[in-house]
Amino acid sequence: MPTGKPPVRLVKQGHPEGDVMQAPMLFRASHATERPPGLGLLARAAVAAALALALAAPLPADTVTTKSGETFKGTIVEETAEHVVLESIAGKMTIPRATIETIDKTGAAPPASGPADPKTPPPQIIPANVPPEKAQEALEEAKAALVAGDWVKAGGLLEGLIRLDDKAFGAKDREGATGALITCYLQIKDARGAARAIGRRASLAQDANDKRRLLAAAEALNELNTVTINGKNLTRFGEVIEATMPWKADQCLKQAMETAQKATNLNKSDQMKKAADLALKQLAEANVYMPGFGNAHQAEVLEALVKNVLDAAQAAADHCEKVRPELTKHRLSSIVSRAAALQWNGVARTYLGNRQAAEDGLKNIEPFATHYKAPALYASHKGEIDKLLAALLEYEYYPEGTSFGPYSYYSSERRKIQLRVVG
Repeated sequence: MPTGKPPVRLVKQGHPEGDVMQAPMLFRASHATERPPGLGLLARAAVAAALALALAAPLPADTVTTKSGETFKGTIVEETAEHVVLESIAGKMTIPRATIETIDKTGAAPPASGPADPKTPPPQIIPANVPPEKAQEALEEAKAALVAGDWVKAGGLLEGLIRLDDKAFGAKDREGATGALITCYLQIKDARGAARAIGRRASLAQDANDKRRLLAAAEALNELNTVTINGKNLTRFGEVIEATMPWKADQCLKQAMETAQKATNLNKSDQMKKAADLALKQLAEANVYMPGFGNAHQAEVLEALVKNVLDAAQAAADHCEKVRPELTKHRLSSIVSRAAALQWNGVARTYLGNRQAAEDGLKNIEPFATHYKAPALYASHKGEIDKLLAALLEYEYYPEGTSFGPYSYYSSERRKIQLRVVG
């Protein structure tokens, strides 16, 4: 089937209200836009308080399973008739009630900078050399630096602490420290550093989906190499999760759409289903980052596959329209010699193969739509499908009125275009 067809336009739809990751403010650093790089007194106190809370955070207690089969573990911190908010090491996420299959509660929910001078080199966080026996002292010093808004010093101490083994610096403290370290990198606008810190936090995650969300956030910061996403300047860990989960879900959608648009051999029904299953699997990953996103965009991906078939069929019809006059013109001369027949067959073979593949692909659309319980896929394109099938049927024959000679065994009756028999 020809592949030189125009790509399907990707139309991004808005995300369902509330279907957005929202992460906890483990370290409530202010945006510090008025007096960089420091914080106001109240905001600094909040940083220290949040650090203490983070280091004492409870282990995940609840499990939410969605209808698409994804499992999310954490602590339910809010429930309404419309959604459930779950908090875990990867931050807060809002899960629409409509997407939830089951909720398993095994514990109770807890109670509720200005522009840089271009002549000044950007600040860098350099890991401090923290002796194991000085870990607690370094942690207290890091807390004080956070309160003071000294992100470079705090970050250096936290980097040093994280490099210690678990015996010297335990997992519970390590989790809180990674959240604070992420904030330090964000405050100095080091996207790659923040990504590395998030990667370390991912290594602490016990739940597979928490790990995937954290790695997705790190991927986004590495890919975009900025701490400003969608016009919002990210200054703390929670904001990163909130901003990057939609980005990652969109990446899953783009990958699925690309798979659908570039799929080939869709004239074979099994290949069409195989392409659809792969694209839908890629899309389903988005449910980890934004529950319900994959389900909301499934029709879009299947539509891209159908559009792929229609574009290929139109390209085949255009090819037949262009080549049939040449085949008709040389219909008689092609039988006078073996060389002429071979030459004619070379052109006709491509013509006939494209025509048949396009017809088969179009006829696959209705059972394909039925298989994926999406009847609108066929119904919305029926007129176009019927028109193309009629054109392809016409191209199976020589043009009406084509003559094949004066003898009785030749007839003016329409004849199919067929390959020459070469002895």
